[in-house]
Amino acid sequence: MAIHKTFGSGKFKNNGNKPNDLVLTPEKVAKQIIALYDLKAGETVLDAFAGEKVFYNNYPNYVNKEWCEINDGVDFFDYTKNVDWIITNPPYSIFDEVMEHSYTIADNIVYLIPLSKLFSSMGRIRKVLNYGNIKSIHLITASKCGFPFGFPACAVHIKKGYTGDTLITEIF
Repeated sequence: MAIHKTFGSGKFKNNGNKPNDLVLTPEKVAKQIIALYDLKAGETVLDAFAGEKVFYNNYPNYVNKEWCEINDGVDFFDYTKNVDWIITNPPYSIFDEVMEHSYTIADNIVYLIPLSKLFSSMGRIRKVLNYGNIKSIHLITASKCGFPFGFPACAVHIKKGYTGDTLITEIF
């Protein structure tokens, strides 16, 4: 299970915990999310907020696996290497900053987040559209994800330069 306790560097450093940032991802949910995507041999996949590495440990062995976890001294905001995929459960209180940094290093971004988080501001939606677009939204009952609130959750795939249709499904 992944947990986010503290995160960020510089202006994003947070030594206090925000309740909605402390989310454990059940392993079966991480496995189900990873299985949704066609990861290719040799691609690099980053778990940007690894916690206990529930996503990282379940990435296929044929990909190059990388992780960041501030509690282990590896800060996502200091990570600058380009990756093919980010698949992670990010902290929600700095979600805009996480998105902006993700856009600078990844071609495909998959976040496990509350659905409302993605659509809560026009500015956030514009940033998604400037980067590419949403390729898929896989809806998940929040309680299945360990989320401490009742909003629907989703695994959202944002793809750089994508102009096609958006697939919406329910997986749990």
